Amino acid sequence: MKLNHQHVHRARLALFSLPTVLALLCFTVVQPTLAGNELIVIAHKDVALNKISPERVTQIYLLQQQSWPDGQAIQPIDLREGSGIRRAFYDQITGRSPGQLRAFWARQSFTGMGLPPRQVDSDEEVTRLVQSTPGAIGYVSRRPSGATVKVLLTASLD
Repeated sequence: MKLNHQHVHRARLALFSLPTVLALLCFTVVQPTLAGNELIVIAHKDVALNKISPERVTQIYLLQQQSWPDGQAIQPIDLREGSGIRRAFYDQITGRSPGQLRAFWARQSFTGMGLPPRQVDSDEEVTRLVQSTPGAIGYVSRRPSGATVKVLLTASLD
């Protein structure tokens, strides 16, 4: 069978099927979220710490530590599942994958041991809630400008 130019062109177009195009679009949507290559853990300005270890952040986000050293209740703020910075946070800070995290919270909820942290849609929402909620802690991909929050930990995402 002899291939002409038109057949070759159709074959090339078939390489860019709808699933391929959607996958490429999803990748380009996630990338800008991680553009700063940093993960910054912030807390309300009145939190009694000036720095925090990744281990303690893990304990907070898995509800193993629920109060600050001064006794104030911790209010963790989380980004929604599917966010690139959330995936990086749980992977690099807690060492847990999205699937492991879902299983953990399913067990916690089922046994009545706890509910996951409050989830929001953006860095800006995390910053706003941390700034206005005593005892709050959250993570963002960029250092907040103009916000009155404490930066407790900065981790590189490289």
